[in-house]
Amino acid sequence: MPRVYLPPSCGGFADGDHKYLAERGPGSYVNIDDTDPAGKMALKKLAGQDYAAAGLVDAGPEKHCVRGGPEGRWCPHCADNTIWYSWTRSCPSCSGETVPESEMARKLPDGPYRP
Repeated sequence: MPRVYLPPSCGGFADGDHKYLAERGPGSYVNIDDTDPAGKMALKKLAGQDYAAAGLVDAGPEKHCVRGGPEGRWCPHCADNTIWYSWTRSCPSCSGETVPESEMARKLPDGPYRP
């Protein structure tokens, strides 16, 4: 039986009418019966997700997604990592100059997550 590990505090997931709850409480794992047609479909959908890498249902520290809209602006001087509107040339918090979102520093956060 395939085992899908869940991120901390995640109690499970649902696929249509079927719910898959964590076996040992939030943040543990879910066993999926791969002989059941609903289980096969759930495994197929999980395998097709970008964030279900290495059997872990987790989005990780960040995802870089742009939906075709204008690129936001980021202040390299502030620690809050807020993305401002594309027309914001100076940071509303510290009045420092903002840079395009594509020039953001890509430092991974501390914690158990791995890219």
